Amino acid sequence: METKNASKSSWAAAFAVASVWFGTHVGGGFATGNQVIQYFSQYGWTAAIFPIIAMGILAMVIYVVMSFAKLSGFDNYKDTFEALYPNPKMEILFEIFYIVIILAAVASAVAGAGEVMANFIGIEYVGTAKLLCNVAIVAVLVLLSVFGIKLVMAASTVLSVAILAITACVIFSGLTADMDSVVSQYLTANNLEPVAYTDDLFGSIWSGVIVYAAFQCVSIAPMIAASSQLTMKGIKRSAILGCIMNGGALAASGYMLSKWYPVLKALQGAGISGFTNALGIPNQTILNIVGVRAILVLFSLLLFCAFVSTCVTLVYTMVQRFQGICLPNVIKSEKARSAVVGFIVILICFALSLLGLSNIIKYAYGYDGYFAIFAVVIPVLIWGIPKVRKLKGIQKNSQYEVNSGNLVAEN
Repeated sequence: METKNASKSSWAAAFAVASVWFGTHVGGGFATGNQVIQYFSQYGWTAAIFPIIAMGILAMVIYVVMSFAKLSGFDNYKDTFEALYPNPKMEILFEIFYIVIILAAVASAVAGAGEVMANFIGIEYVGTAKLLCNVAIVAVLVLLSVFGIKLVMAASTVLSVAILAITACVIFSGLTADMDSVVSQYLTANNLEPVAYTDDLFGSIWSGVIVYAAFQCVSIAPMIAASSQLTMKGIKRSAILGCIMNGGALAASGYMLSKWYPVLKALQGAGISGFTNALGIPNQTILNIVGVRAILVLFSLLLFCAFVSTCVTLVYTMVQRFQGICLPNVIKSEKARSAVVGFIVILICFALSLLGLSNIIKYAYGYDGYFAIFAVVIPVLIWGIPKVRKLKGIQKNSQYEVNSGNLVAEN
């Protein structure tokens, strides 16, 4: 029994659970660099520090929720938040946050995949081109949702590992590039000056620390399920490892992109051919400039597949969540209800995708992050921490009574 409990509290078991958080976080938004630019790199030096603080805050929130779920015997977010909030009906707050962030994630994945396609074939991702690229992605999405969901889910883990590895190569390429040569070739040749960083310390704290940590609470739901078999020690270790893994990767990407931001922003602002959307997928733009063709091709392919995989997986999640309540008395067939829900979700996400990746990440993620501050983060800290302490006290007293009873029996 002790050996079994030891395995559930080991660093290896904790690492497996922390990897769920890492896989949820380090998706297409991170891999493109767009999300990192908007929330961290545009502010300069803070991009190497604030990601670690943001992930520290998120680690605390996730740790409290995982601990509460474990001590209460729950393995899903619905039961957990119904018990955590002072009124069970308040669980709808987390539902709203979670649904909005999933819809935004699918929409950003459609827009991101369309932009990757446009950049790779060398056309501007605007107007008709944007519409056609996004329609093409939706067509692929519908086909895979109908015929290839098992294949996509089976490949999602491999894709996550591959996109992480190739993103590490992008970060290394960006950090080791000869910036003097780049500035001479692009800025000097076009009589441009590097753009200054956004000088707003309060804004960088609000956006890069508080709001970013809040909308990344999307990781809570899968972490509750993943940690259900861990002991309390294992849960603490998973939160620590998750903070290190996510904070470290985010800080490295933030630092690299902060180095490139003044150049890319100048080229985009001047409307230089090939750079009118330089910050749409900055990691792809950097690879184009550096000229690492093999990495560029592989990165574009993997990023495209990761976006499509995200779309299919999240649409499937929404279908599973809502098909049971989609007019069950009118539409008797489960497959028909699933098709209706899937069509509605894809239609909404396609419409949102036309806003473009940058706008979705800035506004949809941002405003849902504002909502999450008051609907998720603050409630977890106000009500979750005291309830976890109370449950730990009850558990400790129960163990003491059991141990005392055993001693009496032995005597």
